[in-house]
This record gives sequence, structure tokens and C-alpha cells, in this order.
Amino acid sequence: RPHPLDNPLYHTIKGQYCRLELLNSKTNSNIIQQLYDAFKPTEQTHFTYLPYGPFQTLDEFKEFIYSNELPSSNIVMYSILVNEVAVGYLCFVRIDQQNGTIEIGGINFSQHLVRTRQGTESIFLLLEYAFDILGYKRVQWSCNALNSKSRQAALRLGFQYEGTWLKTFIYKGRSRDNAWFSIVDDEWPVVKKELQRWLNPENFDINGQQLTKLNAAQANPRQGKVINMK
Repeated sequence: RPHPLDNPLYHTIKGQYCRLELLNSKTNSNIIQQLYDAFKPTEQTHFTYLPYGPFQTLDEFKEFIYSNELPSSNIVMYSILVNEVAVGYLCFVRIDQQNGTIEIGGINFSQHLVRTRQGTESIFLLLEYAFDILGYKRVQWSCNALNSKSRQAALRLGFQYEGTWLKTFIYKGRSRDNAWFSIVDDEWPVVKKELQRWLNPENFDINGQQLTKLNAAQANPRQGKVINMK
């Protein structure tokens, strides 16, 4: 499968409500500054379950971005822009071209992006790129098993829970159990249809509030394979 960086046309991915742009050493300094500033008020909570951060200085944040450009990192970062302001970022990680699997991870939404259609659309845009353009067969989502918000978000977006690996990583002096989710290519058409339905402008009132909820996982559950996570 192609690498996400192989198609220059998708170094910027435009949606109805937001735009994704590659986040690297060539990124406009204003965007990097906006991202750094966006997380300062809530930096402690936003970095709780991430293996990095919070960043004490702008230079430290830049170094983090630049380090992810290294071929050994196997990470592609995108900034999320709403009304020309960078308000979060997300990544492709664990890119396995040979086997056609890829993960959406490293997600960090500032307070301006949490619980918004722009945030949901940013995930949709990477799903669409991975399945429809790059032709990957499986898109993963993983998180700290203690991160209930990430688990709930995965299910809402159409990912199916597959299990938890105990004591998978150690970071920030803590052992992490890793919860795994995925969408596979034959499930994607139904999940995509539900995401498009929810993202339709007609599904929002004049104040931007949703008229119907999104629950893409229930649109196409894996019969006999779904595990209840209660």
C-alpha cells in the first residue's frame, strides 16, 4: 500500500468544517504557535494519557514535532485547522504498508475542538484517506484502557473493540494496559455512510447543535464478535 506521504495532493485534506495539514518542520511557525498556545490552559488534563508532554516551552514542542519526521518514528502528523486557526492535531501511526494496516492515534484536541463536528470530521477525513485513497484494509485505534473518553469516542466513530493487552507499555513511570479497536475495509462502507449522515449540515440546528446522535459502531456491529465493554 502507498505511504500517506506518497500523495502530495493529500498533504492538505479539506473537509466541510475543518482542514488537515501536514505538521512538520516545514509547517508555518504561526500554526505551531497556535497549537502550543491552544493547550496551555488545560495542558495537565490533555496530556494525561499521552506518552509525551506537557511541553514547557515552544522549542520543546517544536522538537517533538520535528522528531516525528524521522523515518524510524513511523508517524505522520496533521494539524487541525478551523477557521484558519490550528486547534488540535492527530496522526497516522503504526503504518504497515505491506499488510495494509494503519492506526489513527496521537490525537490531541484542544478545548476548542472537543465535542464538535469539526473534531469528528477530522477523524473521518483520515479514515476516508486510509480506506478510499490509500487502500488500506484495516484502520486501528488504541488507547490506555483507563481512558474512558477515548474508548467511547472509538465506539461512537464506528471502531469495534477487539480486546485489551495487559501491561503493554511503560510511560511516565506507569504501566499501561492497551485497549484495541478497529474498522476493516468491508465494514467501512456502512460506517462511512453513517458518518456522512451525521456530518451533513442538515443534521445541525442554527446553533450548531446536533439533531441526531452518531453511533457508527451500532450501524454495523461485528455479529458474534463484539465484546461488551462494561
